[in-house]
Amino acid sequence: MDDLKEGHNYALYIATAGDYEWVDLWPVRQVKYELRKDPEFRFSVAPGAITYPGDLLFRPSSLWRAQMLVYNRGLAAMDWLDEHHPQLLARHGMVYSGHYPDPFPAFYLEERGKLGTHKPAAEVTFRAPPEPGELPLAVETLFRPDRIVSVELNPRGDLLAIHVRESDDEWAIELVDLRAGTLTVMATSVRRFVRMQWSGDDKLLVAAQPRRQAPITSLIRIEETADGGRSFSQKRLPVGMVVHFLPREPNHILYASQLRRNSSGTGGGMMVHRMDISSDAAIDAFRSTMNTRLNAGLRDDSRWLFDGEGRLRAAVVQRDDEAFLVHGQEHDFQDVMKLSGDRDLDPVGLSYDASRIYGITDRDREQRELVAFDVASRQITETLFSREGSDVVGVLWDDRQEPIGVSYYEGGRLVNEYFTEADNTLEQRLRQAFPGRTVSMTARSRDRQQVMLWVDGGDQPLQLFHVDVAQGRASLVADDLPWLEDTVFAPTEVVSFTSADGLAMEAFLTLPEAAGKRPLIVFPHGGPVGVADTLHFNREVQFLASLGYAVLQVNFRGSAGYGRAFREAGMRNHGTLIEDDIDAAMQHVLARFPLDETRMCAMGTSYGGYSALISSIRWPGRFKCAISMAGVSDRILFYTASDGGRSEQGRELLERFIGNPKTDEAEMLAVSPLYQFRELNVPVMLVHGREDRRVDFEHSHRLLRLLDMAGRTPVGSCSTRRDTGSATSTMSMRSGAAWPGSCANTWIDGRSGARAGS
Repeated sequence: MDDLKEGHNYALYIATAGDYEWVDLWPVRQVKYELRKDPEFRFSVAPGAITYPGDLLFRPSSLWRAQMLVYNRGLAAMDWLDEHHPQLLARHGMVYSGHYPDPFPAFYLEERGKLGTHKPAAEVTFRAPPEPGELPLAVETLFRPDRIVSVELNPRGDLLAIHVRESDDEWAIELVDLRAGTLTVMATSVRRFVRMQWSGDDKLLVAAQPRRQAPITSLIRIEETADGGRSFSQKRLPVGMVVHFLPREPNHILYASQLRRNSSGTGGGMMVHRMDISSDAAIDAFRSTMNTRLNAGLRDDSRWLFDGEGRLRAAVVQRDDEAFLVHGQEHDFQDVMKLSGDRDLDPVGLSYDASRIYGITDRDREQRELVAFDVASRQITETLFSREGSDVVGVLWDDRQEPIGVSYYEGGRLVNEYFTEADNTLEQRLRQAFPGRTVSMTARSRDRQQVMLWVDGGDQPLQLFHVDVAQGRASLVADDLPWLEDTVFAPTEVVSFTSADGLAMEAFLTLPEAAGKRPLIVFPHGGPVGVADTLHFNREVQFLASLGYAVLQVNFRGSAGYGRAFREAGMRNHGTLIEDDIDAAMQHVLARFPLDETRMCAMGTSYGGYSALISSIRWPGRFKCAISMAGVSDRILFYTASDGGRSEQGRELLERFIGNPKTDEAEMLAVSPLYQFRELNVPVMLVHGREDRRVDFEHSHRLLRLLDMAGRTPVGSCSTRRDTGSATSTMSMRSGAAWPGSCANTWIDGRSGARAGS
């Protein structure tokens, strides 16, 4: 195939039946990508049918780097055949040749045959949506990106660096003097800073990354002036990135730089060196050479772990698309564990002497626990924290990089639990100071007397507080969303209920103030396994509540945080027991809260979008509408058009979590909205980005086509924005989009029934 253009390039060949492969791709002369060594680019041609091997997607990021994927986008291929070779398509049909079958081509041609001579249009014509109206809470205000990106407190506890976003092309580092109560802008950038960290009390290292370029790292020195103010000096470091800070040596860092590629574009890799940053002259004298690198003896290493003295003792290396953790020192490193795929242990840190690896695991355990893995014996030798029915989600560290506590969720709120009574007493005092809120310590000074806290809640955007422990005083430093500080949001209540088969579960109900019964949005989360809703501030929920809707979020079986048995109970129960759990939660709140069961809609993203569609089919007449944002409509397609289906290991995980289309095809078709589209009789809104890697746009493309063939002409208006294409329409009809772009959407205001657009 020569002279390929951006977009679709289809051709039909007559070929001998057998095995084939994509061999190589030449984007420009003298630049070649070899595909023959990768089994993912092989396919088979069967006799008697038109074979479709999938779309080969080529996305270059530079002259030498590109992403190449094979995704099943069979509907567009059939449209091309329909236009150029209609008689061949009618005579032979089309068969997808991939790791799993695709029943859709045969199903689609059968449904088309029911139309007689009518041929569906490849490009759907949209009816015009109603004019948008004014919203009680402006979308541009509510969904404006967070202002605070990250914060770092110096070890002395008197200077706080805050990385803030002012606009898409305006980023800054602000310095807050906590003693004087002053704020100064230290650095600005047109791109987001990718790293910010103190090296000692008066030196801050920051890194910004221009588009498609290596990070630019600078050292900012902070000095106190004679009048009590602050002065700043800045020194740019060589091209590279900081990989480790040495708490006991503030004048030195560990720095990684790129080894140059050869003329053919191969080679390269990273070199780690010790860098003296005590002066500009020391930085200018720094040289990175192969002979002096600290990661000698390693190859294809991308991340490093260091002991408490700053010695490189472990690294993550890549071999044939597999990731391994190796351990050792100097030139001698040995494999410890495989990190890719379904691993037994998630390593989170290295002990001070590097003899132990700290990790989180639920292997042969009832929940995810913090453990110590002994490198010498290759065994878990100690359980550092375990709490029945609660999964550890994070680890708290001291300045010796030893764990001092863990984080887990309880009742939707993040809880920090420490290993010492003194730390737990402080944690309890902090939580008592902010009742009903999630309180999380983000930084603490060397003497532990100065603490920075994140505080938020279901009805409270994130706030940053400074706590002086000795004085027992907390003060607000910054709001993450200051433009919303005067907005009153709807409260969220934790609801406990029991599933039909006896599992104890939690849900969250956000109930806006209003007279009478509120209409209800059932809003299941994505995943579905290993993901959970929490009581952190949720803009989507509060947007819906501002329109007068109550919102129900359910942590159904499979949700994270409740232990291994609860999580695994969600496996292979898509469209069945998971939706039964959502139904049980809905029945529970309908019986106990002022909710209008005659005005309900199902809505969600990813798995939540799928759940909204399949629930509308399972319980006809229950919902007034279904909204699927990037939702799965064809469960088997998910195996051949997603990032999870691109590798053998990914497919093994999909089969474990969801099922095997080769053996479970009938069950999957029965709970795929696409194949039950005639029973999807509620108004539907489809929202989908064209470049979604997890749930490909093909899901909405196929459902759009079938619903349009069934006479349900969509409402919407498309733009040609290339980067954020999605497909939406009014809630009074169903929607979708042709490939070109994105569409406007319209919301129904639940307070009065009036239309309001966004």
